[in-house]
Amino acid sequence: MIVGYVTGTEKTSPYEFTIRIKSKPDGVPDAMLKIGDIVKTSFYYPGHGKVTIYAAITESSASWDADYMTGFEETMMVEKNLRLKLKTFSARAVTTRIVSERDPYSPPDVPPVPGSEVHLVTEEKEVQTALGTDELAKKGRALPVGILPNGAVMHLDLDYILGNNGAHINISGQSGVAAKTSCMTFLMRSIIDHVREPKPIFIVFNVKGQSLMFLDRESASWNKLKNTERGRKWLEMYEKMELKAAPFENVRFYAIRKDYLNSKPDSLRPDATSYWWNSSEVFELDLFEMIFDPDELSRNSNLMLGVILIGEYMEGRRKEKIKDPYDLIKHLKEKDSDLNRFLIEDGGIHRSTVKLLQRRIQLAAKSGLSLLWHKDDNEQNKIEWNRPGGITVIDISKLRTRMQSLVVGGVLRQILREKEKGNLMKVPVFILIDELNKYSPRNEKSEIAAIFRDVAERGRSFGIILIGAEQTASEVDYRVVTQASTTVVGRQKWVELQKSEYGHLLQQQRKKAATLKQGEVIIDQPFLRVPMMVKFPYPAWALREDDVWHETQEIDSYLV
Repeated sequence: MIVGYVTGTEKTSPYEFTIRIKSKPDGVPDAMLKIGDIVKTSFYYPGHGKVTIYAAITESSASWDADYMTGFEETMMVEKNLRLKLKTFSARAVTTRIVSERDPYSPPDVPPVPGSEVHLVTEEKEVQTALGTDELAKKGRALPVGILPNGAVMHLDLDYILGNNGAHINISGQSGVAAKTSCMTFLMRSIIDHVREPKPIFIVFNVKGQSLMFLDRESASWNKLKNTERGRKWLEMYEKMELKAAPFENVRFYAIRKDYLNSKPDSLRPDATSYWWNSSEVFELDLFEMIFDPDELSRNSNLMLGVILIGEYMEGRRKEKIKDPYDLIKHLKEKDSDLNRFLIEDGGIHRSTVKLLQRRIQLAAKSGLSLLWHKDDNEQNKIEWNRPGGITVIDISKLRTRMQSLVVGGVLRQILREKEKGNLMKVPVFILIDELNKYSPRNEKSEIAAIFRDVAERGRSFGIILIGAEQTASEVDYRVVTQASTTVVGRQKWVELQKSEYGHLLQQQRKKAATLKQGEVIIDQPFLRVPMMVKFPYPAWALREDDVWHETQEIDSYLV
């Protein structure tokens, strides 16, 4: 379908050009191009033969065909129907792919010829050619991630997700309107359904409420939607992408203990398993330092030395003597204890610093450390995350921020050490976490921040892939957020979109990002010449504890 021609009134380049949209005699366009449409134009150049440029529409505009126009002239045209000027409609297109008959492997970067016809690309197969995802399908590297505005399936390159060329996915957007959790779990659904071998491992941290503790249950909202016209459209999207419109399978749930004396899980799920670490694990995984304020440690060198010396004391035969934080406090209080003598006599620590250590550990114990570091030592307290093809959901929502960091850091350290030993080298391990800025904040030198930098920079070589989400990418550690090969932007505030973290978006796409609807995101990856806007379907799995479908109970439906 011809929609217009390449205009010569503005400069064209191999990467960007303007289209004059074809109009009827009365000025009404034959077909208005909208942002996200895919078009093509073909022309001949000596030595190259026929060259075809595929492009995505990034801007659409309308005006009178005049350099200058008075209000009187416009009034005459609108109110008196005088044809003094013409209505013109145009669109800005950014090249997505250049195809040459004579140079199929190295097409020339040449500008489109002014006056060349522009055709709208609607056929699914040619859309894939325009974006280059046809080559991904041939190599088995195409991952469906949503539906384009023209109805075609959008794919990403798995090599930039699984670590062959790059790794990590970052999702940002306003809370409540960007659907970050929905997008994160949808991507997990797509990876599960399309990455067959080796089967990935998924570790999901539930950071707020009980929102991710029911991934294996059907959404009540989805149940009521699926038999409506709207629901059938969602289902059609799942089918086009060859995805299951169903809750997740093979999921295990872990939650903290109810209290220090009660090992039952503090969770709405009766089948959840409680978790904690024993004394050996706390120090072997270097978790002890995480219970302290990193700013205080950097300011107080004596306190930092005390933390290091306690770690040294716990090495070897001494570690059996201290079983939990309360036991450690007891040893610090006893002036004649081996630990006290080691700190003061051998380490040169002042008694005031020992008392400060007592107070900080006491505060941490009351803040949740006693639930995570416990003297009980049995197999039931272990988080069994090493299950290829399985999903492990770890609830940290009822813990304070520093204790949440301890859990996240402990699990990541366990995974890194397994990978460093040479175990699971071929098995991708995906880490899904929301509120990434809490655990990997910009310009912070904490232990948990160092772990995330390690995962971001070395994780790719080990097959550890981070899928992180946050409201504002500008607040995440720069070394972490810039390591993400795949970037997803949901609806975002305009002031945030002006920051350098969104520099990969075109200016018009930044404006679009400020008005995206729920379920709409702009997605980018190195193999794409232009970031693309896609829509992903409504989740069939519950993302809130009050949205779990019960066959015997009516639940009002509302969007996540």
